[in-house]
Amino acid sequence: MEINLITKNSHEHAKEKLATMYKDNFTSAEKKEYIPHHKFSQGPYLAMETSDENSPEFLLDAASQIATLGLGFNATALFGTTMHESAWTGNYLDSTFIEIADSFKELLREKASNNRLTPVFVNSGAEANEVALIMAYKKRAHTAANQIIAFEGSFHGRFLSTLFSTWNPSKREPYQIEGHETTFIKYPETKSDQFLIEIDSEWTKLWENPFAQNFEAKLADFEKNADELLRSEIASLRQLHEVLKENTHFAILVEPMQCEGGDRYSTNRFHVALNLLVKSYKVSVIYDEVQTGFGLGRDFFWHRTFDLKDSQGNQINPEYITCAKKAQSGIVLTEAPCWENNEFQTSSVIRGYYQAIAIDQLRYKIATIEEYTRKKLSELVSKWDQLSSPRCFGVAFAFDLSDSKDIAPFISNRFDLGLLYYQAGDNTLRFRLNTAWTNEDIDYLFDAINEIANRVYKGESTDLKYTPKTKVNSPNEYLWHSKLVEAFKGDVQDKDAFNFAQEFFSKEFNLELIKIDGENFDYYKHKIEEIQRHTYEPTRQTSIEKFKKIAHCKDSIAIALLSETKQLVGISFAGKISHFPHESGLRLVKYFDNSNTLYMLDTTIVNMEQSQGMGKYLKYALTLLASAYGNDYIYGRNRDIHAGAMLAINCSLGAIIEMRLKENYLDDEEHRDVIIYRQNLKWKNEDLKYSTSPILNTASFESMPTLVNKVCLSNFIDESFMANLKEFKGVVPKELQHFFTASGHSECVEKIFKSILIKNQKQRTKVISFNHDYFGKQSFMSATLSGVLDFYPNSKVDTLGQLKEKLSSKEYLAVFIGDLLVNFSHDELKEVIKIAHDNGTKVVFNESVYFHSKKKLFSKEHGIIPDASYIHIAGQIGICMLQEEVYESRPLMMISTWDGDAYALSQAVAYLKSPAQTSKEFKIINDSSYSFALKAPNIFGNQTSKKWYFTC
Repeated sequence: MEINLITKNSHEHAKEKLATMYKDNFTSAEKKEYIPHHKFSQGPYLAMETSDENSPEFLLDAASQIATLGLGFNATALFGTTMHESAWTGNYLDSTFIEIADSFKELLREKASNNRLTPVFVNSGAEANEVALIMAYKKRAHTAANQIIAFEGSFHGRFLSTLFSTWNPSKREPYQIEGHETTFIKYPETKSDQFLIEIDSEWTKLWENPFAQNFEAKLADFEKNADELLRSEIASLRQLHEVLKENTHFAILVEPMQCEGGDRYSTNRFHVALNLLVKSYKVSVIYDEVQTGFGLGRDFFWHRTFDLKDSQGNQINPEYITCAKKAQSGIVLTEAPCWENNEFQTSSVIRGYYQAIAIDQLRYKIATIEEYTRKKLSELVSKWDQLSSPRCFGVAFAFDLSDSKDIAPFISNRFDLGLLYYQAGDNTLRFRLNTAWTNEDIDYLFDAINEIANRVYKGESTDLKYTPKTKVNSPNEYLWHSKLVEAFKGDVQDKDAFNFAQEFFSKEFNLELIKIDGENFDYYKHKIEEIQRHTYEPTRQTSIEKFKKIAHCKDSIAIALLSETKQLVGISFAGKISHFPHESGLRLVKYFDNSNTLYMLDTTIVNMEQSQGMGKYLKYALTLLASAYGNDYIYGRNRDIHAGAMLAINCSLGAIIEMRLKENYLDDEEHRDVIIYRQNLKWKNEDLKYSTSPILNTASFESMPTLVNKVCLSNFIDESFMANLKEFKGVVPKELQHFFTASGHSECVEKIFKSILIKNQKQRTKVISFNHDYFGKQSFMSATLSGVLDFYPNSKVDTLGQLKEKLSSKEYLAVFIGDLLVNFSHDELKEVIKIAHDNGTKVVFNESVYFHSKKKLFSKEHGIIPDASYIHIAGQIGICMLQEEVYESRPLMMISTWDGDAYALSQAVAYLKSPAQTSKEFKIINDSSYSFALKAPNIFGNQTSKKWYFTC
């Protein structure tokens, strides 16, 4: 399938469909007027539905779903998510998921150069920042400290505390709670991407001891000969120093590059001083790498580019690093977390793991993209006096417009040319590429931007035509992975597996798939040797005796591809691992002694560059056969970086990195480590009563595209998301059929509170809830309501009598009632609602537990209607349901970047429609112990009902 850019066809088609979502204020009218077709999306191109189901149009996404996609759409590695049972079931106690989480931890430690870090998985970037702030607050050195420091120009999310730490007044001020204002420090921005400068050793020594008597005198010496940038840095640091002296702040939020603020860079010199200064006051440094992390810049973590070191050369580590976007879930990295068990989505953690591995292997591709983009950006800006400050680092680039009024036409023209990009700050256009971009894609992007500049500044318009060379092959990925999932479940026989693979190669490539064994090996022996010599450098060539050993073993697998002229064009060999004890590292692997374990010797295609993915599909075929033949595992070895493309293919088959052997290749080339991975070939069907998710143990192939691709629901929703959200409309009381979607339990609380707050015009901010009730713990507001923290204005009560007395003061914005709903009679709840309303207080229900146990809403089943209600269904999806009076329907007022997760919603609908006897059980988290997590502290969960509300 060829890629054709979007036209009015896809736009008009979407407008009609989206209108059904906006009718009667069901959802806010804020989505981009295109409907994604995820199955056909490819590389940097997001497929969009048209009236013809089989003829999508494409949008060139130059924002990469606002930096969520590091590899592009339907990237090979991300299909590995589908290979794991826990991605479908949400069972985070699944033994394989625990291994993945542990392997992910080791990778993150390596990339941060800190082997003491532990990842805490959460649901989003804003949630990661809130959790880091909560941990910093609980560990604060100054017990009276209750304020946060951030920088002018910052953006940290749309939860309350992160929103109050976001500089843009239009985003922050409508919700600001008095007494919880963040202290903002001026940001010493450099408009240049050359922000790595040599640091004077005396500068470092100075900031290590800001209490020294001669501190100001020495600082003045630096100031005497300072250029404008250094003066701005000193001014910022002086301001920060004065704030820290108050001992009223417990954390500082820092973006290593301010993204939403306008791609604002700052120097390594400034960050060294900042870290040393803040640490001297025992205040926590939180590096917000939500957008910059996972390879946006040159390093995996942007702050590592600063090479932060003290005067003795010791690495300076922040107390917290937060991630999301390309991490696919929220992550807090810290050395001593307050807790490690959390609400998160297993599928997103797995997808983030594979994206991390692949991005790390593509670091040189990122450098190549930067080099080419920088050249094109310089050429563009040199043509137009109205464009300035070009900056490019990694796969991020931006430029400024001389007049902010011109931003609007630059934005309004983007879809006409098939592009997606965004404004940042007041007058900046920013772009986020990914590793799927080719030079041809970049050429068109800059041609299109130049065309838009022509329209804006000269009033001239030309018809710019472009047909990408990229071809859509993603349907084949879905075909193979659907079959592989069936095999892993035990539903594919060996003969059927071979026939499936044989038919595929015949149809797609006009090639014949054959088996190689002891009878025909000698015939193909010399061709195998020739393929090895042609493809690999000497140190990576495999001895022909090893191929022979596999071919003559009946329990091994050897397959090959023949052309029409019977020439050997590809091979794939895997043999019993016990036959290869001398391969470096294999004796150390977990399942070396398992008799059903294979070792992946080699998969090679002649002319790999022109193979159109044949090598990948050949590896898929071998994996399918290995599973159908009853094997349990395949192990393999990939050289770091050199075999990065092959590692991505192995990731797509569910590879888990078991170990990395340092300096394993004895040559003089760079990157001599070897990565040893394992593929599981069957699902273990572990006891799902320990799952904390209402997800079925069923692979729904219809939802596979949203399992592979995480998109920003704040911008685009597809047909399945619309249909699935309407399914939940059917179980909700008519009065509450005004929806927001959210990425977790705490975000449900945040969105409902903010909506009620703004509709109340902030006349009240105080909330009230019962002791021993639960509303999440991953934001300051949800933790306040749950009684975990006493942070925002609130009261706690034990009885209805106490509640009535408190409400009579007429000072409460809302009363929240959760699991304790079932403890009260209908008359009591109706009385609570009446008294609350008589005193100007709204009532909010948390119906999550009731829904999980009954697949119904308490409010609808019992006819007791609050002002707002929510259900955290599973993982990264929750639904907020509000009466129109308290529903903030204005576009973009209540969004978050992800706004939930389409895959989680589809699985939740499957649960909703499942047979009545299907039930879910809760597992008390602190009854379990496993390698990558600590026991959850007793302060979390409902101590009355002994239930935990961690859904994955």
